[in-house]
Amino acid sequence: MERRTRLKVSRHSWKSAQPSSKENDQMSELISALFRPKSIALVGASADVDKHSALPQKHLTQHGYPGTIFPINPRRDVVLGLKAYPKVSEVPEQVEHAYIMLPTEHVLSAVEDCIAAKVRCVTIMSNGFSEAGIDGMARQEKLLGMLKGSQTRLLGPNALGVVDVHAQVALSANEVLSLSELPAGDVSLISQSGSLLGAILSRGVALGIGFSKLVSVGNEADISVAELVEMMVDDPQTQVIQLFLETIRSPAALRRAAMKAHEANKPILAYRLGRSAIGQHLAVSHTGALTGNGKATSAFLRDIGIVELFNFEALLDAPALFRHGRGTGARIGVMSTTGGGGALIVDNMGERNIDVVSPSLEMQAGLARKGIHISDAPLVDLTLTGTNPATYGAVLSAFVDSPDIDAVVAVVGSSSQFRPDRAVSPIVSIQTSKPLAVFLTPNAERSRKLLRDAGVAVFSQPEACADALSAWARWQAPRQHSDSCAVVVTALDGHEPGQTLSSVDSQNVLASLGIPQVQEWTLSAEPATWLGETVEQIQFPCVLKISSASIPHKTEVGGVKLGIANVNELRHEAQNMLVRINATLPDAFIEGFQVQEMVRGLGEALVGYSHDPAVGPVISVGLGGVLAELYQDVSIRPAPVSPQEARKMITEVKAFAQFSGYRNLPLGDLDALADVVAKMSTLAKCANAQVAEAEINPLAILAKGQGVRALDGLVVLGELPAASHNA
Repeated sequence: MERRTRLKVSRHSWKSAQPSSKENDQMSELISALFRPKSIALVGASADVDKHSALPQKHLTQHGYPGTIFPINPRRDVVLGLKAYPKVSEVPEQVEHAYIMLPTEHVLSAVEDCIAAKVRCVTIMSNGFSEAGIDGMARQEKLLGMLKGSQTRLLGPNALGVVDVHAQVALSANEVLSLSELPAGDVSLISQSGSLLGAILSRGVALGIGFSKLVSVGNEADISVAELVEMMVDDPQTQVIQLFLETIRSPAALRRAAMKAHEANKPILAYRLGRSAIGQHLAVSHTGALTGNGKATSAFLRDIGIVELFNFEALLDAPALFRHGRGTGARIGVMSTTGGGGALIVDNMGERNIDVVSPSLEMQAGLARKGIHISDAPLVDLTLTGTNPATYGAVLSAFVDSPDIDAVVAVVGSSSQFRPDRAVSPIVSIQTSKPLAVFLTPNAERSRKLLRDAGVAVFSQPEACADALSAWARWQAPRQHSDSCAVVVTALDGHEPGQTLSSVDSQNVLASLGIPQVQEWTLSAEPATWLGETVEQIQFPCVLKISSASIPHKTEVGGVKLGIANVNELRHEAQNMLVRINATLPDAFIEGFQVQEMVRGLGEALVGYSHDPAVGPVISVGLGGVLAELYQDVSIRPAPVSPQEARKMITEVKAFAQFSGYRNLPLGDLDALADVVAKMSTLAKCANAQVAEAEINPLAILAKGQGVRALDGLVVLGELPAASHNA
């Protein structure tokens, strides 16, 4: 429950066992210096109250910071009533946390001074580092080099600061901290955007939602989101962790932190920018983030057990829903005092493919014995007649007690604004461990407060309510990755980094992974020289393809011809193909031709592997053929995956329903498809080369029991990005 009060909390209330190592001692010191420092130096503090550089001192004082503040300003003896010092190293006491808000060109010398003064934690608000192009990146690298060998840790650069509501630390220049009071709660927020941190805090205060800790991480040059998540897991004042993300900078570390949060039963909820192409571009320009494919990032978050929300308002209201933990199912029951309000919820959940269940016969019979008659419709509309404590309370109890319902949405209409005793009071008094969400159709502030004070998730928007329920329904434990050994793909030996392999070499790589291929014959680039013995081995009808590393997408330049009936037609089509390609791509190096047997399966799939710049190796499967990019009907996972996980991926692709007996269509060999997905994903463990991309498109899906065949493949080698500083 949240309280609007300045809590006096001991500095030593952080959960910690007796340190077992020097590393644990250092982490404990860092946590204390970051969130509850005994002393803070404000480097660049201004005596002009209208400047941003005066705000941190104002905020710390206003919200009751109990430690010592040292303004650092070489041109002032006193700043806002406190003695000022020229630099941190001249402060007569030990400084635990320094907050730097200087022009970019002065930041490095200030950090050097902090290191000399043995400051444990430095936050840099100043920008002009990795988000500012090549010069800024070089400046950030120099900054990191200065930290080596010291005990000083860095938050930022480009970070607005830290707030610990319980410890009364408001160390930030964010204007929202000018609010007179900050509600204390059990939700901690880690944000890659400083301004959005303020926006979320502001909206939360307006709704009476309290926070425990808030951190703006900026560029994450040193202290990362993942490291902060681990700190929040160990914090007894944090029960729910929220992330506002623009990218993933240290995926392996975030996976470890998410696993730790799962073991501690602390849910992690994320709202993310970069889901669209323009959003990815903005994330890059904002914090210098290296962004990848938005779908790959979503798949990664789900894989490590982090819940992604897509409605910004839901980020504020959802925590109460997740405090109940994960359920064993995702069947949602909906009851309402207003048909229209209930329909808003059911409709929004239907759009998100959430299973809204009807009351069971047992539930209907039990209520009928109490004189309450409901139908088996997915929405139980009690109408105005049922808007009273006895009826509403009885139906709500039946919902939360039903073994056929995993979570409940209770909708309350106009009575919530004027008569909360009628339907809101029964919700407040209900005792249940089952997730319960409430949607109030009017602007009912009194009822919202009653529900929030009772720890109930209450929503003012049907979209936010449905998004939170959808996120809860998708919530899963982190996937345990097997400690599979590295694989050696001998077919990659002899190829250079950055090289795009020809079709022949690409398919040799796929074959070496154990992926079934069609029968194939390789011919030279000069059809006139083809020997009769070689050509006579070809089985007609056949497929003719150009083989060139310069042409990864053959169909786009007329490099594929199907249904060739005989040798004469084969030579003729090859000559025509050379003419077309030479006219379109005169500089392309033609290695020769691939001739393949004609295979007509029940359909086609695309299996793709790539190294996403944000989250690392990913595997995808979806509809194959030339329209694959148009439909975007794909399932993605971090690689590698097991055949069992690959089978789950296949069920997520709508187009594959046609191979599962839909309307008595022939069954496809989806087990064989899953086996190919799993084998392709082992490229993530390739020890003798670095594979940047690999693709099978199309992969022919044959009838059940007959397997699959790779009809075309592409493999691209590349240098993988170096591990980040905080990975």
